[in-house]
Amino acid sequence: MAADRVKSFFTAIDPARHRNQLHINRQFSTLYGHLIGSSVQLRDMGGRVWNIEVIRSDEGIIFTTGWSEFFAHHSLNFGYFVVFEYRGNSTFFTSILDHSACEVHMDAPIASSSSSQPLPSFQITMSARSFCHRCIYVPGTFSRTHLPRFVNEVQIHDAAGRVWQIGLDRRGNGIVRRLARGWAAFYSTKNISPGDTCVFELINSDIPAFNVYTVAAGGRQLL
Repeated sequence: MAADRVKSFFTAIDPARHRNQLHINRQFSTLYGHLIGSSVQLRDMGGRVWNIEVIRSDEGIIFTTGWSEFFAHHSLNFGYFVVFEYRGNSTFFTSILDHSACEVHMDAPIASSSSSQPLPSFQITMSARSFCHRCIYVPGTFSRTHLPRFVNEVQIHDAAGRVWQIGLDRRGNGIVRRLARGWAAFYSTKNISPGDTCVFELINSDIPAFNVYTVAAGGRQLL
């Protein structure tokens, strides 16, 4: 079905026009603008997530606050192309082509926010119990501070662009207790084993969404 196809567009970069804000493709704005909220997330090839504020005008949708940081971090130059693939929930996956039409890859940084401040995260070393009970407990302090109460599920955005819906168990006061339904399918697919250390990085708190990284001697790897 057409509605299930990836919705995408590209922009040829002109720093004089695009350094501080970006008017996105007008046809995309007309066809799919109703799907976009007051902010979007741009996810780059390194797995970093950028929060971008959106305004609307007679010319369509404009990326504003946060865009200039994305622009500077990726050293966008005249004649570069940025491809935006819309994946739902006001989230775009981006790729960048340079003058030679080759894709530009950026290393994934430790901090994953547009302000260079680390996003909220917690770290868990997987135990045999986690696999036996097919769930994982979320630290109480993290849940109380960063997750909305009475939420039913969270998302995990993986390195392949897939969004996993993970059901939650809650305490009586609505605070998230553990990741449950769907977690076993995720760790099985990603070959997570007892003894592995994983970092859960909160990339969206309104509709709770995480990136999950494994931690090893060589650094972090987005699953």
